Amino acid sequence: MIAKITRGSNPGNIGAYLHGPGRANEHFYERNGGRYAGGVVVGGNVFVTGDADEKAWVKEMRAAMRTRPEITKPVWQASLRNTVEDRRLTDAEWAQAGQTFAESMGFAEHPWVMVRHADDHVHVVVCRVSDEGTVWHGRNDRRAVQSACTRLELEHGLQTAPRRREADRGKRSVAAVRQQQEQQAQVVAARRAEWKQIRKFVELDNPAPRKRTPAPRPQQRVAPPHPLEQAQHLRRPGPGREDRGRGL
Repeated sequence: MIAKITRGSNPGNIGAYLHGPGRANEHFYERNGGRYAGGVVVGGNVFVTGDADEKAWVKEMRAAMRTRPEITKPVWQASLRNTVEDRRLTDAEWAQAGQTFAESMGFAEHPWVMVRHADDHVHVVVCRVSDEGTVWHGRNDRRAVQSACTRLELEHGLQTAPRRREADRGKRSVAAVRQQQEQQAQVVAARRAEWKQIRKFVELDNPAPRKRTPAPRPQQRVAPPHPLEQAQHLRRPGPGREDRGRGL
């Protein structure tokens, strides 16, 4: 059994939807061999069995809501759907399941009604404000609904549908991913430190040979030219000097 929860402020809106044809004409009920659009009341404590109209139970819920006008979103709604493999429950079985569901959730003393759609699912609508003005807060309602559905599956011999925790078992939270990353970083850091120590011990056991620095080569000194060679170099005539003298 799979459950979905919503909250609202106007029971008339949810009533018009539950007893209407639906967004794609998926709402219908069967009576006296006929098939009719909409939903039919099969359980609750503010109803007439077989009602195909929301006026009666919406009126009762609005009267209870007036005792605590400061409560926001006083309407609580849960859809209960069986799996494809489940057998078809009768209206009486759904009514019994609804009473068990109300007691498990803790709103049995508050105005509530069960509307059936098709063969496989129903809707439970609750006014969180009772006729005496007490409020059903519905804390941790998603977890409580899962427990209540498990109880209904066992009592009516239905298939066990996967719960939210089981469906998300393959997914990891951000905290789990961060924890794994931190653990991996610690392992890598430890390995690096270990390799540094090993490398240090290896270098101590096998010191590398020292490289000999070659001695610097002495610079060759060039002797200055002899004074006689320098004088002869200065006396050498330049190009064309002899020709100019002969011309004179």
